[in-house]
Amino acid sequence: MNPIIVVLILVGIWLLLPRRTQAPGGLKRTPKWKITARMVLIPFLVVGFWGLMFCIADVGLGFCFILGGVVAVALGLLFCWAFTNFFTFLSHPREYRIWKAGGGDPFFSTLDPPFNTDPDAVRYQELYQEAARQQAEEVAPPPPDSTKGIDDPNII
Repeated sequence: MNPIIVVLILVGIWLLLPRRTQAPGGLKRTPKWKITARMVLIPFLVVGFWGLMFCIADVGLGFCFILGGVVAVALGLLFCWAFTNFFTFLSHPREYRIWKAGGGDPFFSTLDPPFNTDPDAVRYQELYQEAARQQAEEVAPPPPDSTKGIDDPNII
């Protein structure tokens, strides 16, 4: 067996393994490059297989098939990322800015396993923190107005 194929298979298995469980205080995301590699690896296995099958007939045809598959997967991922980010920004601009400021991304955070294996507490941590902050503000009584005096007739 070709050593390059063995290395690719081992890297693929490593990329598909889920993250180790995290400590309760450590909310660390899976890197975007690793999620992207998982998304490219799975379709490329199919493209690579058929490219090798076409290489039996003609090496140039197999190379063109593989190159076309790589370009199609890259353009598909770019389109999906842009579409998700653009329409999330249009529909929920405040939440989008909070999400991006915290290091999240609407496209990568909403992917399901096997691509993104993070728990929901890690994926949506900024949004959960903002919801908790808003809930705490609603519960807390408003601060007293120090500009009104006791003799003010409009104090009540």
